[in-house]
Amino acid sequence: MVNKRLPALTMKEEGIDEMNYIHMLSRLGMGSAHPGGFEATLRMLKNYPIQPGSRILEVGCGTGRTACHLSEMGYQVTAIDLNENMIKKARGRAEAMGMDVEFLQADVCALPFEDNRFDLIMAESVTVFTDTSKSLPEYYRVLDRGGVLLDRELLLDKPMPEPKLKELLEFFGIPNLMMKEEWAGALMSCGFKQAEFLEYNHFNEQLKEEQTRHLDAFEQRDKGLLFDAALWETLFKHDRMILDNTDFLASALFRAVK
Repeated sequence: MVNKRLPALTMKEEGIDEMNYIHMLSRLGMGSAHPGGFEATLRMLKNYPIQPGSRILEVGCGTGRTACHLSEMGYQVTAIDLNENMIKKARGRAEAMGMDVEFLQADVCALPFEDNRFDLIMAESVTVFTDTSKSLPEYYRVLDRGGVLLDRELLLDKPMPEPKLKELLEFFGIPNLMMKEEWAGALMSCGFKQAEFLEYNHFNEQLKEEQTRHLDAFEQRDKGLLFDAALWETLFKHDRMILDNTDFLASALFRAVK
């Protein structure tokens, strides 16, 4: 199979003035930046199989790795991301793989879909970057009755000193980093009748190893990355931020039912 690649946008062409975490991921074309990487995605799909014929919405799809994998499995998939460069790369991936996925640029806090449209919403390290008082009700609205939200997110394992928390939130662009009980409360408060945690993982060597276990044959990196000092500085800061705060962080996969 030929790996077809779309011309990548530069930051100037995107209208981006400075590097941040999301722009870094966009330029690198990373397909599975969430905790546990693609290994965690495959484990989730194996342990919690999706019903055949399910109408699936993936929010924050990035470069489309999970969406295209679901399509390859035979599911009908709609996938959205707010970042234009991510969507361009996701469409390039689908074309290269011969997959039929509807990719749309859209905001999870204002989903462009009618009520009760989907049977399953999947999110992988997306909701934590949003105002959950807006995104979670939107998930609930577009899910059909009995529909399921499967969401893997970064969370606090224990309270973090305020200066460290402020630095972490500002770097990642996260409005609020919640603990497990706060996530459950937020889900239930917007109407979900059931919320359970299927996985809870501390940051350790196993999680780090899982992150890089599956190479992405369709990764599309922007040109000129080798000489992009801002990108490498952001990448190194990301690694330091995670390493310095390992004791305070965890990731969880939760399931909520409408």
